[in-house]
Amino acid sequence: MFAVGLLIVLLFTVVLVVSMVLLTRKYIKRIIQEQEKFTQAKLEHQKSLLWNSVLVQEKERDRIASDLHDELISKLTVLTYALQTNNEKVKPVELLGDSIKIARRITHDLRPPMLEETSLDELVEDFILPLKSAYLISYHFHHQQHQALKTDVKLQLFRIVQEVVNNILKHAHASEISINLRITDAIVALVIRDNGVGFDSTEKAKGLGLKNIEFRAQLLSAKSRFKSAPSRGATFQLLLKNNV
Repeated sequence: MFAVGLLIVLLFTVVLVVSMVLLTRKYIKRIIQEQEKFTQAKLEHQKSLLWNSVLVQEKERDRIASDLHDELISKLTVLTYALQTNNEKVKPVELLGDSIKIARRITHDLRPPMLEETSLDELVEDFILPLKSAYLISYHFHHQQHQALKTDVKLQLFRIVQEVVNNILKHAHASEISINLRITDAIVALVIRDNGVGFDSTEKAKGLGLKNIEFRAQLLSAKSRFKSAPSRGATFQLLLKNNV
């Protein structure tokens, strides 16, 4: 029984790795196709954004590979040893359960489950929920969604929310984050605020995260900007025509 479970997890891991590679190749291919559409006047700037986006993808692949090696594969190795030696000190069922949880988390990072059927506000809620217990920060999420979004638009907007919030958690030293999302048949409006240390928004974006946010916004043909000043928190604003 345990051997069958182990085989299932191993097969699942192989499928996961292959899917990760295919999804990454598809995403980079799309980035290149979008890059070719940009005007010559913006070419150098777009090249910089593209390069940083690829770096972000490579960094994400390294993180997933590390998760597979350090967490999933290590547990499967212990599980294999336990099954081969009948070691009573090791609990195979518990190890198998932990392995499945890790695999699910990795697949969720690659692509949110039920993406087509799940609304953007639900994706954001699911993203925020574990952060509430992990960080001593108050979250306020207000949303009005009166119109569905295309799946690719929804995914890019969700990634932008993730990037902005993760940047706040890493750098802002904030105690409060508010997210306001409004979706109608005409527009999508997103505003994310924090009460952290802020930064000089007149300076050119430097971090990979900020450049990746800018790149995703341009893929959507959306208008976006950061408003901030030292010690005054920061506000991210995005406005997008909802071409359903």
